[in-house]
Amino acid sequence: MTDPVIIAVAITGSVPRKKDNPALPVTVAEQIESTHAAYEAGATLVHVHVRNDDETTSSDPGKFAAF
Repeated sequence: MTDPVIIAVAITGSVPRKKDNPALPVTVAEQIESTHAAYEAGATLVHVHVRNDDETTSSDPGKFAAF
């Protein structure tokens, strides 16, 4: 018998920007794509930081709704 597991991913972190890692998903479209890839790989929970246009983290409910 196998025990169920929860695989959680944090696709962005709150500090990194594209200059730190060119593969970092910062736009909503990139974050959706990254989340989908993580789901396809087995992730069941995602932690996300939506971004402003300057790549800083945002707490704007509209940006989360878009995600």
